[in-house]
Amino acid sequence: MFALKDSTTAHPPASNLATAWARGRRQHTPWAYPHLRALGALRLTIGLFLAGVGAVLIAHGHDGWAAVPFAGAALHFAIGSLDMTAACSAAPRT
Repeated sequence: MFALKDSTTAHPPASNLATAWARGRRQHTPWAYPHLRALGALRLTIGLFLAGVGAVLIAHGHDGWAAVPFAGAALHFAIGSLDMTAACSAAPRT
């Protein structure tokens, strides 16, 4: 593990989160990087579906079980928005 020289460099700045996300996606998933916009839209759609499932569970009185799809929806919304932001900040393909 690399030792940090300065405590101010422990975390990347918040404005650089999308580029750090894109760089990580490019290094670990070579297929997914050119398709980030489609994967981001798919994740946002799945998040909407999970939020709907959670709403139906709440409507039927299963409040405890509704937390599971809502947590999944929040995760999909977060990752999908990062994918969409990374796709917009990526260099155009040649």
